[in-house]
Amino acid sequence: MNNDIETSTRFSSMKNHFWGRFMGFGLLAIGIAFYLYWSILYNTWRDVGVTSFVIVLVVFGVLELLLVQAKISEENSKN
Repeated sequence: MNNDIETSTRFSSMKNHFWGRFMGFGLLAIGIAFYLYWSILYNTWRDVGVTSFVIVLVVFGVLELLLVQAKISEENSKN
């Protein structure tokens, strides 16, 4: 019985935080893909403007994933 509650709580947690994880991984993927695309297209691997734009995307992606993980840990500690 306890295992069923734990499984449903875990599924509910994944369901509730899907969009947060989606946005986090999306920002990471967009940042890395943009950097690779721009650098391959223009053969500029050390462009300051592109790097600064990509850093913002990647940092916000990582922060979003950390925020979601902290929320999940907080919810689990309450139960």
